[in-house]
Amino acid sequence: MTKRLFPLLIVILFAVIACNQGAKDTASSNKNDTTRLAVLTFEKQADSCIDKPVIIEGTVLHLCKHGGKRMFLVDGTDSVRVEVTTGPKIAKFDDALVGSRVRVFGTLKEERIDAKYLNEWEAEVKKPEENHNVGVHTGAVGHEDQGVKEKLEQINSMREDLKNCGKDHLSFFSIEADKFIELK
Repeated sequence: MTKRLFPLLIVILFAVIACNQGAKDTASSNKNDTTRLAVLTFEKQADSCIDKPVIIEGTVLHLCKHGGKRMFLVDGTDSVRVEVTTGPKIAKFDDALVGSRVRVFGTLKEERIDAKYLNEWEAEVKKPEENHNVGVHTGAVGHEDQGVKEKLEQINSMREDLKNCGKDHLSFFSIEADKFIELK
């Protein structure tokens, strides 16, 4: 009896091992669909990751006080910053995160600014009373308190950048966070 069960047990053992290995392969292929980004090379990597899942780590340099919906990550230098916005699962970022190192899981987003967008924004800035309900071109969300002069300077600067970039639009990349963890 034992001699008959032994080969059957071996076959079952191999089947269990094979199924388990298949599950591991599937899990690792799902992990491979998520791109790991680095703060210092974010701009170079961003074009290939638009609307795809990403992971990034960095130190929180700034958290917007206007609702806590945006934070900026740095890594070793303050000259390269990555904007992270709250996604639908995150109400706001806590002020206590400033100075902390975090790992963010989210989706890379692109905002495109073209000549039409800049013209509409300029019209809103110059006649805010007529465009009060529109408000789609108010500039950086949460920083609507900029004065007219500052907004017009920003618009002109972007027009110059657009003229010099060799494309019909400027791209601004950010990460919409699904979740994040504070690293110790």
